[in-house]
Amino acid sequence: MPENLIADLRKYYDWFVEADRSFPTKLDEFYLVVNMYRTPAYPHTIGHWLKEFEEKHGFKYVSCHGLRHTYCSLLLSQNVPIQTVSKYMGHSDSTVT
Repeated sequence: MPENLIADLRKYYDWFVEADRSFPTKLDEFYLVVNMYRTPAYPHTIGHWLKEFEEKHGFKYVSCHGLRHTYCSLLLSQNVPIQTVSKYMGHSDSTVT
């Protein structure tokens, strides 16, 4: 592998370890998506991309959060156990799901 790729992977690994360790207390400080320039993609960026994609392809507008609800509903409609769906959704208790 090229040395610059190895260096980037090491930086990413260090970032990931820190993000994973402190994720519960710093939810608003970490970005889980990066753009093609390897800089953080801000939360509104994904929503903006989704809106443009939906318009371009003639889909009805659905927000990112709406897609989350759809995903959850589809899992439940396929008889995936509620405890599994709750885990996928990041809920601490299946009653939330």
